[in-house]
Amino acid sequence: MPSSALYLQFMYASQAIICCWGGYQSVNAITNLRKYEETSEKLAEWSDTAKQHLHKTRTTQTTGALAVLASLLTSTILALGSPYLPPWFRLSASPALLIAVLLARRHIKKYWNPKDLASGGGTRIPLPNMEGYNEAQRRTDELLQTLEYLEYGWVATSFIAGLLGGTA
Repeated sequence: MPSSALYLQFMYASQAIICCWGGYQSVNAITNLRKYEETSEKLAEWSDTAKQHLHKTRTTQTTGALAVLASLLTSTILALGSPYLPPWFRLSASPALLIAVLLARRHIKKYWNPKDLASGGGTRIPLPNMEGYNEAQRRTDELLQTLEYLEYGWVATSFIAGLLGGTA
């Protein structure tokens, strides 16, 4: 097996490890947010704004978890099974995951970290007496950083797999 193919498999394995860290962050954020679920649902009964925030919180956290899970599964399959996979899969998996992670990160960032967007947005400040929520917010910020690292990884593996022409 050529050394570039081994390098590519190493990169996929590294991405799987990054995904595990992202999964930890995602689970931690969701667990902390679940502490406020009942209160949020009661507020959502009375306020459309609270209802929208609850919906956005749920959808963004789900998006992050699914992006990490899809990246983990794909990078593990590519790391372990590259020689046995069809060339079309080896060539298309990285670009497809790059797009998926880019879209997921953008979706999460729009709600959880709007200050970094071109539109300006606002800044989320820690809330008093809501340590679990503040921890979830911190973990979501870390998840955004992890998704950015995955983007870089999928760009690199897309490039290398393209150079190898799906023969790795």
